Amino acid sequence: MIGDRVSALGSEPGRSPGGTTWDHQPVHDVSDPSRRRHPYRWVLFSGVCGVYFAFGVVAMSIPPLVGEVREDLDLSRGAMGLALGAWQLVYIVSAPVGGRLLDRLGVHRGVLLGALVVAISGVARAAAGGLSTFLLAIALFGIGGPLISAGAPKAVGLWFGEERERRLAIGTYSTMPAIGGMATLVLSNSVFMPLTGSWRTTVLIETGVVVVAAAAWLVVSSRAPEAPIRVAPADMANAAGRRILLADPEVRTVLVLGLGVFFVGHSLGGWMPEALREHSGFSAMAAANWAALGGLVGVLASILVPRRTERGRMPNTMAAMFLLIAVALVALLLLPTSLDPLPVAVAGLRAALVPLILIGLMESESVTPANTGVAYGLWFAVAEIGGFAGPFVLGAVADSSAGFAGAFGLVAVVCVALLVPTARLRRFSGRPVGSDLT
Repeated sequence: MIGDRVSALGSEPGRSPGGTTWDHQPVHDVSDPSRRRHPYRWVLFSGVCGVYFAFGVVAMSIPPLVGEVREDLDLSRGAMGLALGAWQLVYIVSAPVGGRLLDRLGVHRGVLLGALVVAISGVARAAAGGLSTFLLAIALFGIGGPLISAGAPKAVGLWFGEERERRLAIGTYSTMPAIGGMATLVLSNSVFMPLTGSWRTTVLIETGVVVVAAAAWLVVSSRAPEAPIRVAPADMANAAGRRILLADPEVRTVLVLGLGVFFVGHSLGGWMPEALREHSGFSAMAAANWAALGGLVGVLASILVPRRTERGRMPNTMAAMFLLIAVALVALLLLPTSLDPLPVAVAGLRAALVPLILIGLMESESVTPANTGVAYGLWFAVAEIGGFAGPFVLGAVADSSAGFAGAFGLVAVVCVALLVPTARLRRFSGRPVGSDLT
């Protein structure tokens, strides 16, 4: 029956010639609810969340320490912005390769390898002696990161067969980098820096988190039984590649949204603490804590919004969030400094846009269990163009006479511009998952 369906789809543009869409039955029969809802799925999911949490800790290890790092390494704002965006630049090239490698290695080995490379990146940051070594250390993160960021949705796709649980899982694991980054923002200047007096030691302590997470993942994943949704070798061989994925207009729209959301998210995430210090006059500790408040809002929104947003309502929800973020950034420039924490918190809604877009990609017609790694590798490659450009452009604008006021104004304009692809998404949101493209 599945074979007949696959044959029927094979000749249609924008459709996968192998596998099934996420609302169809898995490759082998899991009609038994006990198999679709295997209790070990939450154990494995906790391991994924732990690694993704550590991913966020290392990714955000530098932003709260920007002042100290710039002084020690003698970096301009533009040079620091270039370094902060280095791993996103590497992602552009490495994510498609990492996605294919993940499909071949499997989730267990792929995520473990990614975590080890991220740990090496953290150690190298602490040992950097200048811009070149510092930039290379951060760029190394972009080699290991794709195996983690593509491994998480692949694990969810293989272990969570029910749509509602899958949406909850995607929303939850998507918060892990934000929670890790929030913990880093709060602890770096309030605990680790006063305790150690060194940004290098602080980064090493934070890198230890990913080592622990990798060890936990090794134990959890090595004991995992067979996933409820198994991809047969024949389906791997026939799965849609990048060309077929790019032929799907829904996938292309999701890619554009990913680029824009990462531009907004990475630029604000990388520079918000420094902006609150220089533009608003907060201390390093206060700036980090208020930035962490935005992260907390993002965490809560990422858990609640995807689960409660039906496919047909997704474009309107995303449009409302883009407008709220734009208004918050303008308010940050116009309101008295004492009220700045309020728009900072509202701007934290940007984190919830990522799981919404990831769900949109997973529910696209061309994405199947057999090509999840390729699809998410492609998505992260495109999205990280924005992830790299965001911190670099915002840092360059902040270095100019426009300052952080001009930088935040630019990000607000980008949010408004993203309403265009969001409106295009309405073309696809009204039809059921797996329906024919028209």
